[in-house]
Amino acid sequence: MKESYVYARIVSVVLLISFPITLLLFPAVAANSQSANLAVTPSKSILSPALIKKPIQFKGHGFQPDEIVVVEMILPTGIKIQGVESGENVGLAYATTDNQGCFEASMQATATLNWFFQVKWRSNLTPDFKKAKPIPPGKYDIIATGISSGSIAKAVLEILPPPARK
Repeated sequence: MKESYVYARIVSVVLLISFPITLLLFPAVAANSQSANLAVTPSKSILSPALIKKPIQFKGHGFQPDEIVVVEMILPTGIKIQGVESGENVGLAYATTDNQGCFEASMQATATLNWFFQVKWRSNLTPDFKKAKPIPPGKYDIIATGISSGSIAKAVLEILPPPARK
């Protein structure tokens, strides 16, 4: 009985000593505690071809310097996107942070066409909007994840219904 008590005390002391050492040796663990932020511009948008000329933009800060950040959309239950398995996030953009841990990224036209409009592509690689199946209006959670630090920032993008036809 005394041996198990001594053993438990030794394990407790080792764990108490090793935790601060882990934070010193692996700063990514400590970086997760910092608060990263993400802004989506515009935060509300109607799906229209104007998004190709003026794409949705993402700005974030609070990540590690010179870190790759991936911006993804979390698909709500029941929303299907061609080429994306159920439960997977949809990659929208990526960027490398500056020396202050800040980034800016815009959705590329192909990402907008594939994920938001879900266009079909003709053999000459032009989008066929007549066969498009746009994602439904609603609020979509957007996350930015720092690849090295694991820091995550969240924002919301609201897809608005198109205006009523007159």
